[in-house]
Amino acid sequence: MRKISYLFALLVSFIAFNACTSDVDNYFPESAPERASKTVAEVKKTLQEASNGWRMEYYGDVTYGGYNVLCKFQGDSVLIASEKAGKNHEAGLDASGNLITESSLAHFTVNQSMGVVVSFDTYNKLFHYFADPKNDDYGEAGTGFGGDFEFRVLKCTSDTIVLQGLKHGDRILMLPMKADKDWATYLQEVEDVKKFMASSSYTLLSGTDTLAEATQYGDYHSLIFQYPDSTGSMKAYAYPYIVTPEGYKFYKEVEIGGKKFTNFSKDYNDPSDERFYPQGDASICLETVVPPVVDAFKKGQWFFDGSKVGPYAEGAWNDFMEAIKTAANGKEAILYQAMIGTYNNKFGFHAWLSSDYLYVELTVRDPNEAGDEIALQYNRNSPTNKAAQVFMKSYKLTPVLKTFSALNNKLRLKLETDNPRKPTYMKLIQVAHPENVLELTATQVMYPFGGSQQQ
Repeated sequence: MRKISYLFALLVSFIAFNACTSDVDNYFPESAPERASKTVAEVKKTLQEASNGWRMEYYGDVTYGGYNVLCKFQGDSVLIASEKAGKNHEAGLDASGNLITESSLAHFTVNQSMGVVVSFDTYNKLFHYFADPKNDDYGEAGTGFGGDFEFRVLKCTSDTIVLQGLKHGDRILMLPMKADKDWATYLQEVEDVKKFMASSSYTLLSGTDTLAEATQYGDYHSLIFQYPDSTGSMKAYAYPYIVTPEGYKFYKEVEIGGKKFTNFSKDYNDPSDERFYPQGDASICLETVVPPVVDAFKKGQWFFDGSKVGPYAEGAWNDFMEAIKTAANGKEAILYQAMIGTYNNKFGFHAWLSSDYLYVELTVRDPNEAGDEIALQYNRNSPTNKAAQVFMKSYKLTPVLKTFSALNNKLRLKLETDNPRKPTYMKLIQVAHPENVLELTATQVMYPFGGSQQQ
Protein backbone atom coordinates (compact mmCIF):
# COMPACT_ATOMS: atom_id res chain seq x y z
CA MET A 1 0.00 0.00 0.00
CA ARG A 2 2.84 2.36 0.91
CA LYS A 3 4.48 1.56 -2.44
CA ILE A 4 1.31 2.53 -4.36
CA SER A 5 1.06 5.79 -2.39
CA TYR A 6 4.72 6.63 -3.18
CA LEU A 7 4.19 6.05 -6.91
CA PHE A 8 1.08 8.18 -6.85
CA ALA A 9 2.97 11.03 -5.19
CA LEU A 10 5.71 10.83 -7.83
CA LEU A 11 3.07 10.99 -10.59
CA VAL A 12 1.43 14.07 -9.04
CA SER A 13 4.83 15.76 -8.69
CA PHE A 14 5.74 15.00 -12.30
CA ILE A 15 2.44 16.48 -13.56
CA ALA A 16 2.88 19.56 -11.39
CA PHE A 17 6.48 20.08 -12.61
CA ASN A 18 5.47 19.87 -16.24
CA ALA A 19 2.64 22.29 -15.67
CA CYS A 20 5.04 24.79 -14.14
CA THR A 21 7.55 24.30 -16.95
CA SER A 22 4.89 24.97 -19.52
CA ASP A 23 3.95 28.16 -17.70
CA VAL A 24 7.59 29.35 -17.80
CA ASP A 25 7.96 28.58 -21.46
CA ASN A 26 4.83 30.57 -22.16
CA TYR A 27 6.50 33.72 -20.95
CA PHE A 28 8.45 33.70 -24.27
CA PRO A 29 6.43 33.58 -27.49
CA GLU A 30 9.52 32.25 -29.31
CA SER A 31 11.89 29.41 -28.51
CA ALA A 32 15.51 30.09 -27.50
CA PRO A 33 16.83 29.08 -30.96
CA GLU A 34 14.23 31.34 -32.58
CA ARG A 35 15.24 34.29 -30.36
CA ALA A 36 18.93 33.71 -31.12
CA SER A 37 18.25 33.53 -34.85
CA LYS A 38 16.26 36.79 -34.66
CA THR A 39 19.10 38.58 -32.81
CA VAL A 40 21.64 37.40 -35.40
CA ALA A 41 19.38 38.68 -38.20
CA GLU A 42 18.97 42.06 -36.47
CA VAL A 43 22.73 42.51 -36.06
CA LYS A 44 23.38 41.61 -39.69
CA LYS A 45 20.63 43.98 -40.83
CA THR A 46 22.09 46.82 -38.75
CA LEU A 47 25.51 46.27 -40.29
CA GLN A 48 24.08 46.32 -43.80
CA GLU A 49 21.76 49.32 -43.36
CA ALA A 50 24.51 51.92 -42.84
CA SER A 51 24.36 53.48 -46.31
CA ASN A 52 27.99 54.66 -46.28
CA GLY A 53 29.36 51.91 -44.07
CA TRP A 54 30.99 52.05 -40.66
CA ARG A 55 34.18 53.43 -39.15
CA MET A 56 35.90 51.01 -36.80
CA GLU A 57 38.15 52.37 -34.07
CA TYR A 58 40.38 49.35 -34.30
CA TYR A 59 42.67 48.38 -31.41
CA GLY A 60 44.71 45.25 -30.89
CA ASP A 61 47.38 45.39 -28.23
CA VAL A 62 46.65 48.92 -26.98
CA THR A 63 50.42 49.51 -26.74
CA TYR A 64 50.30 50.19 -30.48
CA GLY A 65 47.39 52.64 -30.45
CA GLY A 66 44.26 52.64 -32.61
CA TYR A 67 43.55 52.93 -36.34
CA ASN A 68 40.58 53.81 -38.53
CA VAL A 69 39.20 50.86 -40.52
CA LEU A 70 36.25 51.57 -42.84
CA CYS A 71 33.74 48.80 -43.58
CA LYS A 72 30.68 48.64 -45.84
CA PHE A 73 28.60 45.46 -45.52
CA GLN A 74 26.80 44.29 -48.65
CA GLY A 75 24.95 40.96 -48.52
CA ASP A 76 27.52 38.53 -47.14
CA SER A 77 30.48 40.60 -48.31
CA VAL A 78 32.29 43.60 -46.87
CA LEU A 79 34.36 46.32 -48.54
CA ILE A 80 37.40 47.34 -46.46
CA ALA A 81 39.59 50.44 -46.44
CA SER A 82 42.07 51.33 -43.74
CA GLU A 83 44.14 54.19 -42.39
CA LYS A 84 47.13 51.85 -42.49
CA ALA A 85 47.32 49.80 -45.64
CA GLY A 86 50.09 47.33 -44.89
CA LYS A 87 53.79 47.52 -44.15
CA ASN A 88 55.33 50.99 -44.33
CA HIS A 89 52.14 52.50 -45.76
CA GLU A 90 50.46 54.66 -43.14
CA ALA A 91 47.61 56.20 -45.10
CA GLY A 92 45.11 54.09 -46.97
CA LEU A 93 45.61 56.24 -50.05
CA ASP A 94 47.94 55.77 -52.98
CA ALA A 95 50.39 58.40 -54.25
CA SER A 96 47.60 60.06 -56.24
CA GLY A 97 45.25 60.27 -53.24
CA ASN A 98 43.04 57.42 -54.42
CA LEU A 99 41.51 55.06 -51.90
CA ILE A 100 43.23 51.70 -51.42
CA THR A 101 40.73 48.85 -51.08
CA GLU A 102 40.82 45.15 -51.66
CA SER A 103 40.36 44.18 -55.28
CA SER A 104 37.49 41.94 -54.23
CA LEU A 105 34.98 42.04 -51.39
CA ALA A 106 35.78 40.01 -48.30
CA HIS A 107 33.28 37.61 -46.74
CA PHE A 108 31.79 38.02 -43.28
CA THR A 109 29.38 36.02 -41.12
CA VAL A 110 27.15 36.74 -38.15
CA ASN A 111 26.51 33.70 -35.95
CA GLN A 112 25.32 32.70 -32.50
CA SER A 113 28.09 31.32 -30.27
CA MET A 114 27.53 32.18 -26.61
CA GLY A 115 26.27 35.49 -27.91
CA VAL A 116 26.35 37.06 -31.36
CA VAL A 117 29.72 36.81 -33.14
CA VAL A 118 30.79 38.79 -36.22
CA SER A 119 33.57 37.05 -38.13
CA PHE A 120 35.64 38.35 -41.04
CA ASP A 121 36.21 34.77 -42.11
CA THR A 122 38.09 35.13 -45.41
CA TYR A 123 41.55 36.69 -45.66
CA ASN A 124 41.63 40.40 -46.44
CA LYS A 125 45.08 41.97 -46.67
CA LEU A 126 43.87 45.26 -45.18
CA PHE A 127 41.78 43.92 -42.31
CA HIS A 128 43.80 40.84 -41.38
CA TYR A 129 46.99 42.91 -41.39
CA PHE A 130 46.19 43.72 -37.75
CA ALA A 131 45.60 40.07 -36.81
CA ASP A 132 48.66 38.66 -38.62
CA PRO A 133 50.99 37.11 -35.99
CA LYS A 134 53.95 37.90 -38.30
CA ASN A 135 53.10 41.59 -38.68
CA ASP A 136 56.32 43.26 -39.85
CA ASP A 137 55.49 46.62 -38.25
CA TYR A 138 54.42 45.64 -34.74
CA GLY A 139 55.42 43.22 -32.03
CA GLU A 140 57.50 40.10 -32.34
CA ALA A 141 56.93 37.11 -34.60
CA GLY A 142 53.98 35.17 -33.22
CA THR A 143 52.23 38.16 -31.64
CA GLY A 144 52.22 41.06 -34.10
CA PHE A 145 49.70 43.84 -33.55
CA GLY A 146 47.56 41.58 -31.36
CA GLY A 147 44.37 42.20 -33.33
CA ASP A 148 41.34 39.98 -33.95
CA PHE A 149 39.11 39.10 -36.88
CA GLU A 150 36.29 37.52 -34.80
CA PHE A 151 34.33 39.69 -32.40
CA ARG A 152 31.56 39.27 -29.87
CA VAL A 153 28.80 41.90 -30.19
CA LEU A 154 28.35 43.75 -26.90
CA LYS A 155 26.04 46.46 -28.21
CA CYS A 156 24.32 46.98 -31.54
CA THR A 157 22.24 50.01 -32.48
CA SER A 158 21.98 52.08 -35.64
CA ASP A 159 24.40 54.67 -34.25
CA THR A 160 26.83 52.57 -32.18
CA ILE A 161 28.20 49.04 -32.31
CA VAL A 162 30.58 47.79 -29.62
CA LEU A 163 32.64 44.67 -30.29
CA GLN A 164 35.09 42.65 -28.24
CA GLY A 165 37.86 40.54 -29.81
CA LEU A 166 37.33 36.84 -29.16
CA LYS A 167 41.02 36.00 -28.82
CA HIS A 168 42.57 39.10 -27.26
CA GLY A 169 39.53 40.76 -25.71
CA ASP A 170 40.13 44.30 -26.95
CA ARG A 171 37.21 46.70 -27.35
CA ILE A 172 36.28 47.88 -30.83
CA LEU A 173 33.91 50.80 -31.38
CA MET A 174 32.01 51.15 -34.66
CA LEU A 175 30.30 54.36 -35.73
CA PRO A 176 28.33 54.94 -38.94
CA MET A 177 30.03 57.04 -41.60
CA LYS A 178 28.15 60.17 -42.60
CA ALA A 179 26.19 59.52 -45.76
CA ASP A 180 27.90 62.33 -47.69
CA LYS A 181 31.47 61.65 -46.46
CA ASP A 182 33.78 60.31 -49.14
CA TRP A 183 36.06 57.60 -47.71
CA ALA A 184 39.20 58.92 -49.39
CA THR A 185 38.45 62.41 -48.09
CA TYR A 186 37.99 61.07 -44.57
CA LEU A 187 41.32 59.22 -44.57
CA GLN A 188 43.08 62.25 -46.03
CA GLU A 189 41.65 64.41 -43.23
CA VAL A 190 42.98 61.89 -40.70
CA GLU A 191 46.40 62.01 -42.33
CA ASP A 192 46.41 65.83 -42.35
CA VAL A 193 45.59 65.98 -38.63
CA LYS A 194 48.23 63.35 -37.89
CA LYS A 195 50.90 65.42 -39.63
CA PHE A 196 49.81 68.70 -38.05
CA MET A 197 49.60 67.44 -34.45
CA ALA A 198 52.47 64.94 -34.50
CA SER A 199 55.01 66.96 -32.58
CA SER A 200 57.68 65.15 -30.64
CA SER A 201 57.08 67.05 -27.38
CA TYR A 202 54.18 68.78 -25.59
CA THR A 203 53.35 70.45 -22.31
CA LEU A 204 49.97 69.79 -20.66
CA LEU A 205 48.78 73.09 -19.17
CA SER A 206 45.96 74.11 -16.86
CA GLY A 207 45.98 77.87 -17.20
CA THR A 208 49.63 78.74 -16.54
CA ASP A 209 50.27 75.62 -14.42
CA THR A 210 52.14 72.68 -15.94
CA LEU A 211 50.37 69.38 -15.25
CA ALA A 212 52.66 67.11 -17.26
CA GLU A 213 55.20 66.85 -20.04
CA ALA A 214 54.29 64.66 -22.98
CA THR A 215 56.12 62.97 -25.84
CA GLN A 216 55.03 60.92 -28.82
CA TYR A 217 55.73 57.18 -28.58
CA GLY A 218 57.52 56.41 -31.83
CA ASP A 219 55.23 55.22 -34.60
CA TYR A 220 52.64 54.05 -32.10
CA HIS A 221 49.56 56.17 -31.59
CA SER A 222 50.32 56.93 -27.94
CA LEU A 223 51.26 59.94 -25.84
CA ILE A 224 53.62 59.44 -22.92
CA PHE A 225 52.67 61.80 -20.09
CA GLN A 226 55.27 62.37 -17.38
CA TYR A 227 54.05 63.75 -14.05
CA PRO A 228 54.61 63.11 -10.33
CA ASP A 229 52.80 60.28 -8.57
CA SER A 230 51.34 60.46 -5.04
CA THR A 231 54.86 60.26 -3.56
CA GLY A 232 56.19 63.08 -5.74
CA SER A 233 58.29 60.76 -7.91
CA MET A 234 58.16 61.43 -11.66
CA LYS A 235 56.45 58.61 -13.55
CA ALA A 236 55.67 58.04 -17.20
CA TYR A 237 52.28 56.78 -18.36
CA ALA A 238 51.33 55.77 -21.92
CA TYR A 239 47.86 56.67 -23.23
CA PRO A 240 46.96 55.20 -26.65
CA TYR A 241 44.77 57.15 -29.03
CA ILE A 242 43.22 57.08 -32.48
CA VAL A 243 43.49 60.00 -34.91
CA THR A 244 40.22 61.48 -36.19
CA PRO A 245 39.61 64.49 -38.46
CA GLU A 246 39.13 66.47 -35.22
CA GLY A 247 42.28 65.39 -33.40
CA TYR A 248 43.37 62.69 -30.92
CA LYS A 249 40.73 60.49 -29.26
CA PHE A 250 42.08 58.41 -26.37
CA TYR A 251 41.24 54.74 -25.86
CA LYS A 252 39.91 55.57 -22.40
CA GLU A 253 39.49 58.63 -20.24
CA VAL A 254 42.71 60.23 -18.97
CA GLU A 255 42.99 61.92 -15.57
CA ILE A 256 46.02 64.06 -14.70
CA GLY A 257 46.21 66.61 -11.90
CA GLY A 258 42.48 66.33 -11.23
CA LYS A 259 41.65 67.11 -14.87
CA LYS A 260 39.82 64.53 -16.98
CA PHE A 261 39.74 64.39 -20.77
CA THR A 262 39.12 61.95 -23.60
CA ASN A 263 40.45 63.88 -26.60
CA PHE A 264 42.46 66.80 -27.92
CA SER A 265 41.32 68.74 -30.97
CA LYS A 266 42.97 71.32 -33.18
CA ASP A 267 41.61 74.85 -33.24
CA TYR A 268 39.64 75.25 -36.45
CA ASN A 269 39.25 78.99 -35.85
CA ASP A 270 43.03 79.37 -35.95
CA PRO A 271 44.62 76.58 -38.00
CA SER A 272 48.11 77.88 -37.16
CA ASP A 273 47.53 77.50 -33.39
CA GLU A 274 49.67 74.70 -32.00
CA ARG A 275 47.66 74.44 -28.80
CA PHE A 276 45.14 71.61 -28.67
CA TYR A 277 42.09 71.50 -26.40
CA PRO A 278 39.59 68.84 -25.29
CA GLN A 279 36.31 69.43 -27.09
CA GLY A 280 34.16 71.74 -25.00
CA ASP A 281 36.87 72.42 -22.39
CA ALA A 282 39.22 75.40 -22.67
CA SER A 283 40.57 75.00 -19.11
CA ILE A 284 43.42 72.74 -20.21
CA CYS A 285 45.49 72.47 -23.35
CA LEU A 286 48.25 70.47 -24.96
CA GLU A 287 50.90 72.96 -26.06
CA THR A 288 53.48 72.09 -28.68
CA VAL A 289 57.07 72.34 -27.50
CA VAL A 290 59.99 72.79 -29.87
CA PRO A 291 62.85 71.26 -27.93
CA PRO A 292 66.57 71.55 -28.62
CA VAL A 293 67.71 68.80 -30.95
CA VAL A 294 69.46 67.02 -28.08
CA ASP A 295 66.16 66.76 -26.16
CA ALA A 296 64.37 65.34 -29.18
CA PHE A 297 67.24 62.87 -29.50
CA LYS A 298 67.02 61.76 -25.86
CA LYS A 299 63.22 61.58 -25.63
CA GLY A 300 62.58 59.99 -29.04
CA GLN A 301 63.11 56.55 -30.50
CA TRP A 302 65.53 56.48 -33.45
CA PHE A 303 65.72 53.28 -35.43
CA PHE A 304 68.66 51.83 -37.32
CA ASP A 305 68.16 51.26 -41.04
CA GLY A 306 70.88 49.32 -42.83
CA SER A 307 70.43 51.45 -45.94
CA LYS A 308 71.20 54.67 -44.03
CA VAL A 309 74.46 53.96 -42.22
CA GLY A 310 77.80 55.23 -43.44
CA PRO A 311 80.67 52.96 -44.59
CA TYR A 312 82.34 52.98 -41.18
CA ALA A 313 79.21 51.90 -39.31
CA GLU A 314 78.25 49.52 -42.10
CA GLY A 315 81.41 47.49 -41.61
CA ALA A 316 80.82 47.18 -37.86
CA TRP A 317 77.23 46.10 -38.38
CA ASN A 318 78.24 43.53 -41.01
CA ASP A 319 80.69 41.99 -38.55
CA PHE A 320 78.02 41.96 -35.84
CA MET A 321 75.44 40.31 -38.13
CA GLU A 322 77.99 37.65 -39.06
CA ALA A 323 78.86 37.03 -35.40
CA ILE A 324 75.26 36.50 -34.28
CA LYS A 325 74.77 33.62 -36.73
CA THR A 326 75.72 31.33 -33.84
CA ALA A 327 74.35 33.40 -30.95
CA ALA A 328 71.07 31.54 -30.44
CA ASN A 329 72.35 28.31 -28.87
CA GLY A 330 74.55 27.70 -31.89
CA LYS A 331 71.89 28.91 -34.34
CA GLU A 332 71.40 32.28 -36.00
CA ALA A 333 69.96 35.03 -33.81
CA ILE A 334 67.52 37.21 -35.75
CA LEU A 335 67.83 40.97 -35.28
CA TYR A 336 64.27 42.31 -35.25
CA GLN A 337 64.95 45.94 -34.34
CA ALA A 338 67.68 48.21 -33.03
CA MET A 339 67.35 51.81 -31.92
CA ILE A 340 68.80 54.62 -29.82
CA GLY A 341 66.44 56.52 -27.55
CA THR A 342 64.16 56.14 -24.58
CA TYR A 343 62.33 52.87 -23.97
CA ASN A 344 60.80 51.89 -20.63
CA ASN A 345 62.11 55.17 -19.20
CA LYS A 346 65.71 54.20 -20.06
CA PHE A 347 67.85 56.09 -22.56
CA GLY A 348 70.38 54.05 -24.48
CA PHE A 349 70.92 51.52 -27.21
CA HIS A 350 68.12 48.94 -27.45
CA ALA A 351 67.99 45.85 -29.64
CA TRP A 352 65.70 42.86 -29.95
CA LEU A 353 67.30 39.62 -31.17
CA SER A 354 65.25 36.41 -31.24
CA SER A 355 64.48 35.85 -27.55
CA ASP A 356 67.05 38.40 -26.27
CA TYR A 357 66.53 42.05 -25.40
CA LEU A 358 69.76 44.08 -25.27
CA TYR A 359 70.07 47.35 -23.39
CA VAL A 360 73.26 49.42 -23.26
CA GLU A 361 73.11 52.54 -21.12
CA LEU A 362 74.14 55.69 -22.98
CA THR A 363 74.94 59.01 -21.34
CA VAL A 364 74.80 62.39 -23.06
CA ARG A 365 77.70 64.60 -22.01
CA ASP A 366 78.58 68.27 -22.50
CA PRO A 367 75.90 69.51 -24.91
CA ASN A 368 76.78 72.84 -26.50
CA GLU A 369 74.64 75.92 -25.96
CA ALA A 370 72.63 75.33 -29.13
CA GLY A 371 71.90 71.75 -28.06
CA ASP A 372 73.01 70.25 -31.36
CA GLU A 373 76.45 68.89 -30.38
CA ILE A 374 77.11 66.29 -27.68
CA ALA A 375 79.47 63.63 -26.44
CA LEU A 376 77.95 60.19 -26.13
CA GLN A 377 79.27 57.54 -23.73
CA TYR A 378 78.34 53.89 -23.45
CA ASN A 379 78.50 51.87 -20.25
CA ARG A 380 79.80 48.27 -20.13
CA ASN A 381 78.37 47.62 -16.67
CA SER A 382 74.98 47.70 -14.95
CA PRO A 383 72.40 49.10 -15.71
CA THR A 384 73.56 47.78 -19.10
CA ASN A 385 71.86 44.39 -18.98
CA LYS A 386 73.56 41.00 -18.91
CA ALA A 387 72.39 40.04 -22.41
CA ALA A 388 74.04 43.16 -23.85
CA GLN A 389 77.22 42.46 -21.86
CA VAL A 390 77.40 38.97 -23.40
CA PHE A 391 76.97 40.33 -26.93
CA MET A 392 79.55 43.06 -26.28
CA LYS A 393 82.08 40.47 -25.14
CA SER A 394 81.45 37.59 -27.52
CA TYR A 395 79.47 38.78 -30.55
CA LYS A 396 81.10 42.05 -31.69
CA LEU A 397 78.51 44.45 -30.37
CA THR A 398 81.21 46.73 -28.95
CA PRO A 399 82.52 47.89 -32.39
CA VAL A 400 78.94 48.82 -33.29
CA LEU A 401 78.66 50.95 -30.15
CA LYS A 402 81.98 52.64 -30.93
CA THR A 403 80.61 54.01 -34.21
CA PHE A 404 78.55 56.53 -32.24
CA SER A 405 79.85 56.47 -28.62
CA ALA A 406 82.91 55.84 -26.45
CA LEU A 407 83.81 54.86 -22.90
CA ASN A 408 85.01 58.45 -22.32
CA ASN A 409 83.48 61.71 -23.44
CA LYS A 410 85.87 62.29 -26.32
CA LEU A 411 83.64 61.10 -29.16
CA ARG A 412 81.59 64.14 -30.04
CA LEU A 413 78.63 64.11 -32.36
CA LYS A 414 76.88 66.78 -34.39
CA LEU A 415 73.09 66.24 -34.34
CA GLU A 416 71.06 67.17 -37.41
CA THR A 417 67.38 66.70 -38.17
CA ASP A 418 64.83 67.93 -40.66
CA ASN A 419 62.33 69.57 -38.33
CA PRO A 420 62.93 69.99 -34.57
CA ARG A 421 59.16 70.14 -33.97
CA LYS A 422 58.39 67.03 -36.02
CA PRO A 423 61.68 65.27 -36.70
CA THR A 424 61.52 62.30 -39.04
CA TYR A 425 65.21 61.43 -38.76
CA MET A 426 68.22 62.07 -36.55
CA LYS A 427 71.63 62.26 -38.19
CA LEU A 428 74.72 61.62 -36.02
CA ILE A 429 77.94 63.05 -37.48
CA GLN A 430 81.25 62.46 -35.72
CA VAL A 431 82.86 65.89 -35.32
CA ALA A 432 86.46 64.66 -35.68
CA HIS A 433 85.60 62.39 -38.62
CA PRO A 434 82.62 63.84 -40.55
CA GLU A 435 82.74 60.89 -42.94
CA ASN A 436 81.36 58.78 -40.08
CA VAL A 437 77.66 59.54 -40.54
CA LEU A 438 74.77 57.57 -39.10
CA GLU A 439 71.16 58.42 -39.98
CA LEU A 440 68.47 57.06 -37.68
CA THR A 441 64.78 57.20 -38.55
CA ALA A 442 61.72 57.97 -36.43
CA THR A 443 59.90 55.27 -38.40
CA GLN A 444 60.43 51.88 -36.83
CA VAL A 445 62.37 49.45 -39.03
CA MET A 446 62.04 45.67 -38.77
CA TYR A 447 65.01 43.48 -39.77
CA PRO A 448 67.18 46.59 -40.37
CA PHE A 449 70.19 44.64 -41.64
CA GLY A 450 68.38 41.79 -43.39
CA GLY A 451 68.50 38.18 -42.29
CA SER A 452 65.83 35.53 -42.20
CA GLN A 453 62.31 36.68 -41.37
CA GLN A 454 60.99 33.18 -40.95
CA GLN A 455 61.93 32.57 -37.34
